[in-house]
Amino acid sequence: MASSNKKSPKKSGKKKKPVMISRPPGSEDDGPTGVVKDHKHCFNCGVSITPDKDVCSNKCQAEWDRMMKRKKMMTYIPYIGIGLVILFYMLVIYSQ
Repeated sequence: MASSNKKSPKKSGKKKKPVMISRPPGSEDDGPTGVVKDHKHCFNCGVSITPDKDVCSNKCQAEWDRMMKRKKMMTYIPYIGIGLVILFYMLVIYSQ
C-alpha cells in the first residue's frame, strides 16, 4: 500500500497588520486614563458631536430626513402590493 503524504493547503496572501489608531496632537482627551468626554455620534455620518445634538450639520440633517422618509415609504410598499393583488383577484372573480 502506498502511503499518501497529504499536505495542508497553503494559505495565500500576507497577514494583515493591525491598524493603530492615534489621536492628532491637541485632540480632546482626559490624559493617560483613556477616559473620553461625554459625546454622541452623528446619526448620518458618525462624527463625534456634543450630547445635546443628533446630527453634526444642516447637510447631515437633510440627508437623515430624506433617508428616514424613504425608509418609511419602503415599509408601506408591501402593504400596497398586497392590496393591489387582492383588488385584482376580486375583479377577476367577480367579473365572470
